[in-house]
Amino acid sequence: MDMLMNDAVGDAENALEGGSSSFHKVPTLPEHPKPLEQQNTASDRLADAEASAERDRKRAIKENHQTGQLPPGTEFALCHAEAQLMSAVVGLLSESVAETLKAFYRMRTAYKTLEGIYNVVSTMKEAETASGSPVGSSHQSVRSVATAKSHVPTSSSKSSTKGAKMSGRSSVLDLSLEGLSRRLSQASIARTKSRMARDEVEVFVKTGCSLCFGLMLLLLGMVPPSLGRVMSIVGFRGDRQRGLAMLWEAAEGDNVHGAIATLAILQYYGNGLQFCDILAPDNQDGGYPKLRCHSVLTRARLKYPNSALWKLEEARMEAVDGRIEQAVDMLSQPIETEMRQVAALMLFEKSINSMFLHRYEQVASDFIKLTTLNKWSHGLYHYFAAACYIELYRGAKGVDAEREARIFYSNGMSLYAKRAEELILKVPMFMGKKRFMAQGLPLELFADRKIKKWQVRAAASNKRLVDGVGVSPMEEMIYIWNGYKRMDAAQVDASLRAIQYGKDEDMDVDERAIQLFLESVVYRRLGQLDKTKELLNQVIQTALPKGAPYDEWMVPTAHYEMAVALWKEHGPGEHNEEIKRWLTKAANWGTYELDTRVGMKIQTALDTINRYIAAAGRS
Repeated sequence: MDMLMNDAVGDAENALEGGSSSFHKVPTLPEHPKPLEQQNTASDRLADAEASAERDRKRAIKENHQTGQLPPGTEFALCHAEAQLMSAVVGLLSESVAETLKAFYRMRTAYKTLEGIYNVVSTMKEAETASGSPVGSSHQSVRSVATAKSHVPTSSSKSSTKGAKMSGRSSVLDLSLEGLSRRLSQASIARTKSRMARDEVEVFVKTGCSLCFGLMLLLLGMVPPSLGRVMSIVGFRGDRQRGLAMLWEAAEGDNVHGAIATLAILQYYGNGLQFCDILAPDNQDGGYPKLRCHSVLTRARLKYPNSALWKLEEARMEAVDGRIEQAVDMLSQPIETEMRQVAALMLFEKSINSMFLHRYEQVASDFIKLTTLNKWSHGLYHYFAAACYIELYRGAKGVDAEREARIFYSNGMSLYAKRAEELILKVPMFMGKKRFMAQGLPLELFADRKIKKWQVRAAASNKRLVDGVGVSPMEEMIYIWNGYKRMDAAQVDASLRAIQYGKDEDMDVDERAIQLFLESVVYRRLGQLDKTKELLNQVIQTALPKGAPYDEWMVPTAHYEMAVALWKEHGPGEHNEEIKRWLTKAANWGTYELDTRVGMKIQTALDTINRYIAAAGRS
């Protein structure tokens, strides 16, 4: 598995095919070189892994075969749970309602198994601690480099971080990977063979349980409030902080579990957490632990120097710090990887960051290229590309006569408009090709509904399709990916111009609400909070038309944004309860388009504000 994490897919597959144990059967590899008809499906391979692990577990119990301090069969119970979790993912990606229900059953079974294993491991640790025996991993060299705990900065460093936010510059000295790598080398990162425990099977079980159970607790703790209530009824209860603690523990393992835990941590802090705006400061409890993340990434880069995965995470760190151009430059460098999925992830990340820089032609080209690298979301990729050409068309109209002459046909049809319409009309062709939990992909459904709306508007006014498009679809996508958080002042101004296109024209009620909403977010980013709240109140008071093809997501989302505006204005303190009231209204709104993505923001914000309210109650 170390070969796989180091981008040696062929070597990893050859090594795994050389064994037939449950440990060999659990891993699933990204790309198989053989023709599809010669392969077992992923479901078949995982079912075989489940059955093998269960047979070995029962045999170990029957023969009372004990490894180290673990109860008989524990290692095979972990293999079984891992195979069940992977089977659940495959089931959720199927088009079958029955397979989706089976997936939830597998998740529930794996959850209970992992919970039991974790209780056993915790009891072992308590006994070791009481007896004075060494416990767990000892990556002291890493901890000494970057003060591994996240409670690092003093009050003076917090203020310097605040001052550096808009410029996107880090306030922490020498956080480059080169600097950390140099200090890690000086600290001699040779990890002892007794790093997690005295027995490698115990290492496998402890890190694997912390990884899988921690990841489940984290993900369940992030689900939108409406879905979270349903999940709790069937016995799934998330705990974000506990899950993160387990992942950090697993990340110290010098094995594949440690590598995957590191990826999960970096994904959470560099991607999932960045969608929210109500967060504790960096390097404080609940915030982004910048020092610690840099440290674990450095360790992974040194252990797996050939893997593009870690280069992707390094670029994400640049973007999180507000250095979007540097992130795009890093992701633009040619890479060689045996994993097409990683190449697709890197191109997607580059495209999203380029979108924040308003590099429309490059973004359009990259999203079309993505359709050749994977089979997911082709409808959404075409929608992104179409939105880019819409912006190019609008930006050229009546602005630059020479440029306009070059891009218009003699019949007055813009090349940009023509390309936008071609891409818009392709989107419905991809609808329903890929599904999650037997449902269409939410953003593809969003894009399809928007296109139907544009067609209705264009027909009603006897205009071309491209002229029936409402408020910038590109800026809607930037909001959905929370791009304003990473932009500098120049890019924010460019977004404001795009949002205000057609402002003086007659607009449908819902289009006007979208424009007011997006303006409010931009003004909040510029620090004009009174203007922000004024615009949000207008959105909240708008009586929107109901049903397709109209947009209805703005009012519940405006409640979340009102909480964000209050947070930016006052921070944690006497307005905590008022902020929570706005968030609770948004959380209890019910189902609406984009409720899943906005719900993740709301849940993260509620976790943050509840932590501050609880702390105030204890003081």
